[in-house]
Amino acid sequence: MKKLFLLPILLIFMSCAPKDSQQENTLESENTTPTPNEEGELSIKTDVQFGEEFESAEVKSDSEMLAIYEGLSPGDSIQVQFQSEVQGVCAKKGCWMTLELPEEKNAHITFKGYGFFVPKDSKGHRMVVDGVAFIEQTDVETLRHYAEDAGKTPQEISKITEPQLNFRFIANGAKALD
Repeated sequence: MKKLFLLPILLIFMSCAPKDSQQENTLESENTTPTPNEEGELSIKTDVQFGEEFESAEVKSDSEMLAIYEGLSPGDSIQVQFQSEVQGVCAKKGCWMTLELPEEKNAHITFKGYGFFVPKDSKGHRMVVDGVAFIEQTDVETLRHYAEDAGKTPQEISKITEPQLNFRFIANGAKALD
């Protein structure tokens, strides 16, 4: 019986975080944009900075970025900033987006540690991203998941039958340009 009495007390002590780690979490969250919550969603009309703030330096154009991607091999990566028009955004949360590249290609952008989102109304607007570019083979299941998130029809999703090499980018931060 005494053991049952001590269990709730032990759980209370374990759930209390030390003050130092709470301060670290506060400092980390000050450098990122909060994700959307019950108070309202992000909007490209009112929000500009997403994720970590960064200074724009040596920002590559979409054509320069395509050349960089074409020079990469699977397993290679490069820290870079580039800007382009948003071609698509996750319709559920804004947890990924695609940026246009020349020759009807695009780069699939995800956000470091799923730590921030971009507005779902970003399509057609220009953004600059800061992060790591790489090439990845994406499996059929993931491609279908992305297609579903993008609002594709079941017929379009069923046509996805083979893995694909994709231009990928993990962004630390993003900024709306217009």
